[in-house]
Amino acid sequence: MNPQIVAALIIIPILCGCDGSSAEDNAPMKTATYYTQNLQEANEVAGRCKALDQQKQRDLSVGDYQEWQISNEGVNCQTAVSVSEAASVREFVLKQGKPAATPPSSKSAVPSSAVPAMPQRAADQKITSNQALAP
Repeated sequence: MNPQIVAALIIIPILCGCDGSSAEDNAPMKTATYYTQNLQEANEVAGRCKALDQQKQRDLSVGDYQEWQISNEGVNCQTAVSVSEAASVREFVLKQGKPAATPPSSKSAVPSSAVPAMPQRAADQKITSNQALAP
């Protein structure tokens, strides 16, 4: 094979750069723990990302949209939205308060499945055959 063609095949991709690389891929990846510790940022990013996600769905092809979803920006958006929604649910549940404790019942603490105790008998009393014994 001609050495000039080989050199061109190696150099041209280097000069052109990677086509799939964009600014969104260079965004630092942020974890759910990070967003949980920085809820205000998570709420801001989530608000921006909901609109951005809808725009990406309209503007990109299915394949490009899927690529965006797995990019750092797409993953950060999904993480921020998840953490923000979880925090909202948590606040809602805490505002509802703790459930009222059930009032203590006046019944004895004996479980319903307990076998009734045998009646006490006097020492001089004998058991007759017509008396029933517990199984």
